[in-house]
Amino acid sequence: MSVAMPSWRGAAHVRNLSSTGLRWAYRMQAFGAHHIGTSGRVIVLCPSEGVLAGPLLQAISPRPIHVVANAAMIKALPPRVLEATGGLVPVGATAIRAQLSAADALADGRVVAVVGSQVDPAWLVAMSHAPVVCVTLVGEQGRVSTDPPRIGSPIRAYVSAQHRLPTLGDPLRASTRAAVTEKLRQVTTDADDQALRRAGLREAS
Repeated sequence: MSVAMPSWRGAAHVRNLSSTGLRWAYRMQAFGAHHIGTSGRVIVLCPSEGVLAGPLLQAISPRPIHVVANAAMIKALPPRVLEATGGLVPVGATAIRAQLSAADALADGRVVAVVGSQVDPAWLVAMSHAPVVCVTLVGEQGRVSTDPPRIGSPIRAYVSAQHRLPTLGDPLRASTRAAVTEKLRQVTTDADDQALRRAGLREAS
């Protein structure tokens, strides 16, 4: 299947706009964003289902990010708009194409962020062998995932150190992907726990 590389120019442009606009609209703080790095392939995992999750990641990142959109982002913006900003739309007939395009971007040394639960990142991790960075967002959505928070609200982003997950076996095999999924579950759970403790939302054990 022939796929097009996601737009680096679009991702760079929206990163600049997101950084300016969101920092004006909200009291944003980012901790550990340097872990994303300025070069080399990286997969960013962010479990947030909020509509602003993708733009927030772009705003805090030291370089452009190609965002695999979550359900709220897909609902809020037409696919052509998301793709014009360097994003990837994993729905319907474009689901496989989006993942292949994300793999191409990683092979080119770029950053791909998988936001929400629309896509299981196991295949991307197994195929690319890219290090994984986990991001926990606090205060990034309103009452429901499709609502942004009120203007002036505090939003915090906690970025973990990079994790390298050695992968054995064929990425196309279900058993390989299941093993990677379990490793990712452990990594993301630990990252979320540490972030919520730092945010004062979970007591230390």
